[in-house]
Amino acid sequence: MLNVMDKIICLGKNYSDHIAEMKEDAPEKPVIFLKPPSVYTEVKHNGAIALPWERGTIHHECEVVFKLYKKNIIGLGLGLDLTLRDLQKELKSKGHPWEISKVFKNSAICTPIQAIRDFLNWQDTPFILKVNGEIRQESKIANAILKPNEMIHYVDKFFPLCDGDLIFTGTPSGVGPLNPEDLIELKFGPIDTSFRLITTYA
Repeated sequence: MLNVMDKIICLGKNYSDHIAEMKEDAPEKPVIFLKPPSVYTEVKHNGAIALPWERGTIHHECEVVFKLYKKNIIGLGLGLDLTLRDLQKELKSKGHPWEISKVFKNSAICTPIQAIRDFLNWQDTPFILKVNGEIRQESKIANAILKPNEMIHYVDKFFPLCDGDLIFTGTPSGVGPLNPEDLIELKFGPIDTSFRLITTYA
């Protein structure tokens, strides 16, 4: 599995139920934004991850993650695209870009990437986020507005796709706040990873 990553490409508004819960208008196509590799964290089972709680409310957005090679999906993960929600709302209300609400240390969390051959019927396999034992988000990639190949063709129109790039494919409904000491569980096919959120960066 390739270890090099040029960028993280994130799709927003790619699930109709999430658009509805955010009370926003559906775009003609999902929005696209980038995160740099410096905010990416591959979480280990029973690990711990610190977040900048002092900067305001942090929301989870659970997403299937694609790893690319020659514009093909070679691996899958389950990730959290984290958002400083209060800051994002403030920036949107002023008509300003809102990247700084999305780009901060550990704001792109992902399980170890599994080879796509390890998944059976992965497009119809549910992915689940639990927080402290409670299911917060549950869906499957088949429910996304764009299908996997459409996502790749779409982002390829705007960005050069490099081997090792990751695509965070959008989040379903159920986004919400996180807190220090929360226990996070991510489940998707052979992926079953849990970790705890802590207050202090190493």
